[in-house]
Amino acid sequence: MTDVNGVSVVMPNYNGARLLEENLPSIIRAMEAWGGPYEIMVVDDCSNDGSVPLVGRLFPTVRTLVNDANLGFARTCNRGMAAVRFPVAFCVNTDVRAEADLVGPVLRHFADPSVFAVTPNILAEREGKNQGIVSGLYGKGFIKGGFAPLETRTGVRENLYAIGACVAYDMDKFRALGGYEELFTPYLFEDVDICYRAWKRGWRSLYEPGATVHHYNSATIGRAGRRPKRTVYFRNRFLFHWLNLTDPGLAAMNLLHTALRLSVSFLWLDFPYYRAFWGALRRIGPVMARRRAAGSLQTLGDREILRRTSGEPS
Repeated sequence: MTDVNGVSVVMPNYNGARLLEENLPSIIRAMEAWGGPYEIMVVDDCSNDGSVPLVGRLFPTVRTLVNDANLGFARTCNRGMAAVRFPVAFCVNTDVRAEADLVGPVLRHFADPSVFAVTPNILAEREGKNQGIVSGLYGKGFIKGGFAPLETRTGVRENLYAIGACVAYDMDKFRALGGYEELFTPYLFEDVDICYRAWKRGWRSLYEPGATVHHYNSATIGRAGRRPKRTVYFRNRFLFHWLNLTDPGLAAMNLLHTALRLSVSFLWLDFPYYRAFWGALRRIGPVMARRRAAGSLQTLGDREILRRTSGEPS
């Protein structure tokens, strides 16, 4: 991509009327400060808190799409992304407040055809983390992203993934990847997965230190109960690795650690872990189909991706 002639913003929303009222003005101000053509679209996932009329009343220039049923994060975002007009689209959660410098520093990276996604500083003050910096880690059979401490700033760097709270995507590449993987419905791991699939094709995720947003973390997902959320987390962690892990040694370690944990989790009554495993196993058919389809398109291996995104010197 050589020319960004406009920017789209997609905001998935579920019962986030208060968050929209508080944070959407900051997104509009950031777009206006940038000065180029833009569109903002709220995709409402069957809210019942008056979100849709609130947007129409307070933000008349913002488009709304309304789901007929509750579809979850991936499907809701995919619906919005399918409707955008411009070559770069931000996906922004309703619990994110942007500073005025958001757009320009992020957009400059899309002149590089290897760039898939870019995140700004994503300051989660409550957790003490800068979620815009995500280091690639591997331990106990699983890949994971490590967030930097809140005060950390680096130069531009390669990230394991771009957290979905606030990320800009090259839309040609997003569509080529098929959008967010809907096997992860209702939420969690969609952002990790799409960036990892992009890395496998040689398309990079970057951190841009010159732009900033503030993330009031999990303001929507946090309403879910602890046990259901934990089950979804582990189910989707299984799915992510089964979909993407191809290095024989790393895959073998993943299987070994999974088997060990399954053999002992009953000792501390960790039944959500078993529900998560069987929930993932029921999706093994689509998982294997997606692995076969992706195989011939992959150019980078797991170890190379982890090496490049570890944050350690080469």
